[in-house]
Amino acid sequence: MKEKKIFDALTEVREEYIEEARKTKLQKQSVSWRKWSAIAACAVAVIIISGVLVIQNPFPFGGNLRGGGVGRNQSNIFMSYAGPTFPLTLSKEDNTITAIRNICYDFSLLGDNSVRVWGANIEDSYTLSNSSTEEKTIKAIYPFTGSFEDLQEQMPTIAVNGQEVSPTLYAGGYSGGFTGVYGTDDLEDSSNILQLNNWEGYKALLEDGSYKSNAFKPYPVLSQQVTVYTFTDFESPEEYSAATQAISFTIDPDKTTILQYGFEGREFGNDGFRRYSYFVPNGVMRRNETKMLIVIGDDILDYTLQGYKNGACKVENELEGVSATVTRKERVLYDVMGELIDSFNDNFFNQYGYENTLAVSNEMFLGATSEFMVHYGLISKSARDRYKYGMLEDILSETKNLRRVFYLEFEVMIPAGGSVLVTADMYKNPSYDFNFAGSNNKGIQSYDMVTQLGSNLYFDALTAELTSHDHIVIVGQNYGFNLGKGISKVELDPTQEHYYLEIRPVEQ
Repeated sequence: MKEKKIFDALTEVREEYIEEARKTKLQKQSVSWRKWSAIAACAVAVIIISGVLVIQNPFPFGGNLRGGGVGRNQSNIFMSYAGPTFPLTLSKEDNTITAIRNICYDFSLLGDNSVRVWGANIEDSYTLSNSSTEEKTIKAIYPFTGSFEDLQEQMPTIAVNGQEVSPTLYAGGYSGGFTGVYGTDDLEDSSNILQLNNWEGYKALLEDGSYKSNAFKPYPVLSQQVTVYTFTDFESPEEYSAATQAISFTIDPDKTTILQYGFEGREFGNDGFRRYSYFVPNGVMRRNETKMLIVIGDDILDYTLQGYKNGACKVENELEGVSATVTRKERVLYDVMGELIDSFNDNFFNQYGYENTLAVSNEMFLGATSEFMVHYGLISKSARDRYKYGMLEDILSETKNLRRVFYLEFEVMIPAGGSVLVTADMYKNPSYDFNFAGSNNKGIQSYDMVTQLGSNLYFDALTAELTSHDHIVIVGQNYGFNLGKGISKVELDPTQEHYYLEIRPVEQ
């Protein structure tokens, strides 16, 4: 649970209190991957954005800590927003199919010694009824927020009449967008990107249906012919642990585009001068040994290799005895990117000591990476922010980590005049504020639910309930729960767009 680890680090909660919760995971089904597909902002981006969110937060903390909670019209805005729980929908609208929905929050994920709860198990269930005189086989779609990195933890388990099914996974694109905090499209500085920090952001993203429609389209294929320069057989004097090698050349930026992988330094001149440098792998320091320059368009005519004592690529800092073998090949960009994904995963293991496994195939992840490059990278019409420098590690890392909306599609057969029960079981991370920011929301966990967003179903009824709630208090909500009076199940208005629940764990 990446978000939980960040929260614990910032709130100084001891590790023994969270170990049990860290190990608690839901069972996940095997999903058939028909379409490949990527987003939650990286921790650095979240921290940068958080300053904006604190200023924008108009709702001070308040509420009855004994279980009733505050009935505000809107929830708080949180620095780390987990996204809402979405309603089930159908691939094609059918006015003979109606639904009764019940959402159940289970707060039984306790840490050691029952110190606190982190996250909730959610059962989102639907009784689908067919009012027609014919048996119908429909395609149902269940949306959820997540990222490729945490997909195994975040992906719901889908069951029809109690039997687990294997849905097809689809993924929407980068849901953060590149709109600045003041509503402008800032290509030079995306440190102020306005992420989807509340449910209304998702409403703006999803309500016209284009985001979902694009998620079901094939991925672009990077068919460009490229020239690849690969660096191998590295050597440098042993006494220089930070020995550096640089390659320098001049290009016409209108005719040549350079993508880089495995390089730590870069220098761009106004006249088309380029210098890329890397710390020489020496078998001692954990360094990525895959080094590639990928040339799109006119090839590099002449280049110079030079060694340096460290990362300062200056004349007075030059070093003899630094070398590498440079191999030039003409290849297809799609194939090169597939190879780099393998290197990216292997390098993660070498640096951090554990597997960088994804819940999707490399083929699917490559499709999502290709989509990201086409829309935001150097091969797009307008490269965004730091992507204009061609650092492929950034593209791969953000494809993996950034938040998006996923879709699970599966078939359901409903007899004429009959009903079936569809359930989506999932673990849901909370929305929360970082402790260091001095927020009034310290220690609060929030859970959002939307009733209609993105759905073409007609809901006859909507209910919500809380189970295993002995270790929480409600500090904000618009559901109508009142644990002090024993009200843990409520009827809701299906036409109200949004419901929220804010809780605080009770220490034992």
